[in-house]
Amino acid sequence: MKKMPQICAFNKCSEVGVDVFAPAIFMNGCNFKCPYCMNSKLAKGCSGVYIDIEEIKQYVMQDKSKWFMISGGEPTCTDFELLTNLLEEIRSWGCKIGLSTNGSNPSVLGKVISLLQYVALDIKAVYDKDLREIGANGSVYILQSKIMIMENKSKRKDFNYEIRTTLYPEYIDEEAIHEIGSIIKKSDTWVLQQFRHSKNMLSQKAYDVEPYNEQDIKILTDIAKIYCDNVKVNHV
Repeated sequence: MKKMPQICAFNKCSEVGVDVFAPAIFMNGCNFKCPYCMNSKLAKGCSGVYIDIEEIKQYVMQDKSKWFMISGGEPTCTDFELLTNLLEEIRSWGCKIGLSTNGSNPSVLGKVISLLQYVALDIKAVYDKDLREIGANGSVYILQSKIMIMENKSKRKDFNYEIRTTLYPEYIDEEAIHEIGSIIKKSDTWVLQQFRHSKNMLSQKAYDVEPYNEQDIKILTDIAKIYCDNVKVNHV
């Protein structure tokens, strides 16, 4: 077997799309530092014991899994050759592959997208000050990734995607939803994920941020529906 990247965690049942669940692995490291990140250990770069790919393969083959999800961390931060090896290995198991990404590395995404059947693009912020805080080099790369996955869907019957936005009040308000909506197609699937406190958030200050209430979320959802016919709310 070719050399594989470090796999920090394995979940036997994780979300691929709104209505699809499948085994998932979580990759090491991330180029973003979102304060509310629930996988902070991965974002910082985990160390210690890693999951053996053969152990994962054994479960997938026994379970006869049809889908497989790759998340993180940020998968596109993984060495390109190792990431390609991983995708090709998973495809050899007979699985369709989904990948969750922040969209900041369109050059890497473009090189592996032919091996994917699904991409979840998480648009985390739109304002320059917020993008700088999380470590994003502006929104242009995220826009490039959005255009790329949109073009792939138009060319491939076996490919789909969704846009995700975590409703973190410090980054996402009504104006931000309008901004994101400006690059959303009516036919897209746009998932609004409710921010909530968790044990392992990356920044202590995120614990001081009050999550939106149901009425706030309804207002943001109604704005999103101006731009997109398929808006869903995920209470993560």
